[in-house]
Formats: sequence, C-alpha cells, structure tokens
Amino acid sequence: MQPAADHISIREKICYGLGDSSANIFFGMTMMFLPYFYTDVVGLTASAMGALFLIARLVDAFSDPIIGNFADRHETKHGHYRPFLLYLAIPYGLSCFLVFLAPDLSYTGKLIYAFVTYIFLILMYASTVVPYVGLLSVLTDNPAERLSINSYRFPLAKSAFLLCSAVVPMFVATYDKAHEAQAYSHAMIIIGILAACCTLACFFGTKERSHPLIVKDENDTLFSKIKIIAKTRTLRSFYIFFALTQAAFTFKGSSAIYYAKYYLAQNDAYLTGLLSAFSIAGIVAPIVSMWLIRKKVFNKLAMLRVATLGAAITAVPILIVPPEHYLLSSLFLILSTFFGELGIVVYWALPADCADMCQLKFNKKMAGVLGAVALFSQKFAMSLVGAGIGLILTFVSYQPGAAITPAVASGILAITAALPIACHVISYYFLNQYDLDEAAVRKIHLELAGLYAQAEQADR
Repeated sequence: MQPAADHISIREKICYGLGDSSANIFFGMTMMFLPYFYTDVVGLTASAMGALFLIARLVDAFSDPIIGNFADRHETKHGHYRPFLLYLAIPYGLSCFLVFLAPDLSYTGKLIYAFVTYIFLILMYASTVVPYVGLLSVLTDNPAERLSINSYRFPLAKSAFLLCSAVVPMFVATYDKAHEAQAYSHAMIIIGILAACCTLACFFGTKERSHPLIVKDENDTLFSKIKIIAKTRTLRSFYIFFALTQAAFTFKGSSAIYYAKYYLAQNDAYLTGLLSAFSIAGIVAPIVSMWLIRKKVFNKLAMLRVATLGAAITAVPILIVPPEHYLLSSLFLILSTFFGELGIVVYWALPADCADMCQLKFNKKMAGVLGAVALFSQKFAMSLVGAGIGLILTFVSYQPGAAITPAVASGILAITAALPIACHVISYYFLNQYDLDEAAVRKIHLELAGLYAQAEQADR
C-alpha cells in the first residue's frame, strides 16, 4: 500500500475544479436569486420563504453525514467518491431547472411545489458535493499539493458563480416583467446542462489514488465518527468557525439583490455589476492567497486570520456610508467579500488534514464524513441565514416593489453588514482554537509515512 502521488497534473486539477464549478452554479443561483425569485416572482411571503429554507435545509443537512459515511465504507471499481459524480450528474442538472420552473398554481400549490423541488435540488446537491469534498483527500496525501489543487478549484468555482451573477440577470432583463418567471426557467435550462457537464468532467478527469491504512473495526459506524468529532476540540473548533464563515458569506450574497435594488435604489444593470464584482473578487482572492502562502508571507492559519478580520473590518463602513454614496458603499462590500474569499483556499483544504489526523489518531477512514460535516455546517448556517433573512424582512414589513421605509432600510443593512460582521468576529475566536497547524500536519504525515512503510514491508 502506497500513499498517493505527490504531483497532480494541471489537467486533473482543472477537472477537479470543474466539480466545484458545478457546486457553485447551485450555490450562486440559490443564494443570489432564489430568495428574490420566491418572494417577487413566485409570490411567496417572506415568512413562508424563511420557513422553507429552514425546514428543507435542516432535512438536507442531516442527510450529509449519512452520504459521507456510505461513501467512506463502500468502494466500487471507480473508487469511493467518484461514482456519485457519474450516476447523479444528470438528476442534479435536472433539479437545477425544476426549482425555477414556477408553474401557474394556487398559492398552496406553489408552496408545495417549492418545497418538493427545493428538497430534491438540495438532496441532489448533497449527493454529489459530499463525495466531491471527500475526493480531495484521496487525490493526494501532500498538503501543499492539496492547496495547489484548491488554487485551481476556486477560481474555476467562482467563474461559474460569475456566470450566474452576470449572465442570468442580463438574460432575465431581456424579458418584460410579466414574463419574468419564464425568463428564469429558460435561463436555468442552460444552467442545469452546464452543472451536469461540469460534474461529469470531474468524474472522468480525476483518479482516486490514496488508500488509507485502516484496520477493520466492528464499531466503525457513523455514530462513532460523530462522537469523535464532538469530543475533539480541533474538529469542533473548525466546524464552528466554518459555519460562521459560511453564514457571513451567505448573508452578504443573499442580501445583495435587496441592498442594490432597494437600499441603494439602483437598477438591474448595477446589480449585475455588483454581483459580477463579487464573483471577480472570488476568482482573484484565491490566486492572491496562494501567492502569499507560497511566498511564505503567511502560513495557512495566518492567512485565515487575516481573511476573517479583514472581512469584518471592511464591512463596518457599510453601516456608516449613506446610500447616496452608493459607489463607496459598494466598494466596501466588495472588499469585505474579497477578504472573506482570501481564506477559501485554506479552509476547504482543512477537512483533508483533519481526515489524516483521524486516520492516525483514531484509525478511522473519515474523509467522506468530515467533508459531509463541513457541508452540514455550511447548510445549517445557510438554513438559519435563509430563515433569518425572511424573519427580518417580515419584522420590518418589507413589501416587494414598495417604497423603502427607514425600518426596511435598517433591516437590509442588518443582513448585509451588521450580522456578517458579528459572524466574522465570533468565527475568529474559534479559529484560534483550531490547533492543527503546519508543524502538527507535518508530524502526522511523517508518522503516516512510517506506517505505510511498515505495511509495505509486511506485504512482501
């Protein structure tokens, strides 16, 4: 038994990154457009939308560890994680289309349809993305190479995000208001096909190499792995940090359409530009982050600290700058997004490091479960954020298309800046509790290399 190869080709890194392009198509369209689509196009109330996000996301989030554990424990000729990408690519693409179909039904029918299609979408997303996250741990055992893979992955992912943020609003704007629902459904035909193609490219272009040294254990259950996560401070701290970071990101992304159209009183073209700037920040930031790490300006965890504090500090002026200075206010929102994205290369690589720690310390294959719990943290945060946005907009009496009152303006500022700032500040505390630093990771890999050597000698 051998550890995975140290060097991964650029082609394979790109193919792996296309898997996250597919995930970001889902992430982009649901975060940027779905709240607006449900309230202003379908006609659901803000409170109903909040309840939908909360219930559906919680159901979905609890399925993630089950999927991850199943992938960890079952191997096919294609490996543990890649088969999910092959068999579920087309259902996933179809689900992207169905959620934006908006059939002409009664209000109750629309609500039921929204629940069914949204749950189908997020279950298809989970069933492809949970194995996708686990796949990184078996592409290579080299932590530096994992960072390098992510340096290709996230610009590709954010390019898909940019595609959603730029093309979809421009496409929808070519239709009149009376046919807005039809515009979204037509746009999502293309988006769904693209999502399925990117998922298939990830399957065909990658290879599972690493085969952890695991001794069979009858108690190797999902519950036993969850107990390890719960009792290990390193893992607990990471997932709380991760959830809060995702909450901050989701608040900013989900509120942008309300912030641009209502608080700043700008048109659809400005909204397109703002969302495109978010995506460009997401493309540039991982490249900058990787360059700073390679130049040893920051190590991985220091880069995360800079990203987290920078995102909080640059969001503060948004609360102060009046809406008539919309360019300056938007600049700070883009800067806050940029700083937040600086950490993305690192924190999505940490579950693989945690999996190595669990292999050494607990003799457990946990890449799928750890990736699933990262997604659980993300979705749990998104469910609370989605519900929170609905509740806040309901509390301030938001009405689609109506004049903005001071209360509504305050509510929009809360979800755009105040709550993201709070999430970043609290997440910084938990980041400092995470102790799997560079030295600890090197020690783990040296010990694992020794175990591999012993196993190889025993096999001869």
